[in-house]
Amino acid sequence: MKFILTMYICSAIAQQCSPGIIKPGQYNDWNDCLQKGYFESKLILNEYTTEEINEYQILTKFSCIEQPGENT
Repeated sequence: MKFILTMYICSAIAQQCSPGIIKPGQYNDWNDCLQKGYFESKLILNEYTTEEINEYQILTKFSCIEQPGENT
């Protein structure tokens, strides 16, 4: 099965997340998708200042969705 990665940027204060952003490409297994999700989360957070992250309590979420019917 292949997996696709969807990223979300959220505010804990507003209790809202942006619409999901589907990252290009597919991943061969859960681990590859998971590792990329954490890597992309770090890149996203680096786009904000410490003050912005603290003020809006910014966080990231991601999901790895299995693509049915896809082989390896």
